[in-house]
Amino acid sequence: MSNSPISHAIGALKLASVHVEHPTALSGQTLLATSVEAIQRLNAAYPHREELGRLYAELVRVTPRGHLPYVSLEANDQAPYLAIITNAAGEVVHRQRGKTIEGLVQLVATRFEPPQAKA
Repeated sequence: MSNSPISHAIGALKLASVHVEHPTALSGQTLLATSVEAIQRLNAAYPHREELGRLYAELVRVTPRGHLPYVSLEANDQAPYLAIITNAAGEVVHRQRGKTIEGLVQLVATRFEPPQAKA
C-alpha cells in the first residue's frame, strides 16, 4: 500500500465518512489529527501547486491566439517552473524553465512579441 501524501489524504477523507456515519466509532479528535497531518504532507509535497493556476493564466495572456500553454513543476529548486507552448496543431513551439512566475512569463512573452521595425 502506498504511503504517499495523496493516499494519506484519501484515507483522511474516508475516515471523515466513517465519523459522519458512526460518530462513536471514531473520535472527532482522531479525524482532526489525521486531516491536519494529511494537509501538512500535501503542502510539503507540492509547495508551489497554487501558483500553477496563476502561471497558466499569465501564459494564456501572453501567447498568441491558438497557442496552448502547459505548465508543470520540476524538482529543480533553481528553476521549478516549466512551460511548454504548443501551436494550434499541437506541435511544441517553445519550452522554457523559470525561477519565478514573472520571469518565466516575460521570457515566453519575449518569444512571441512581433519583431520591431528598424528605424
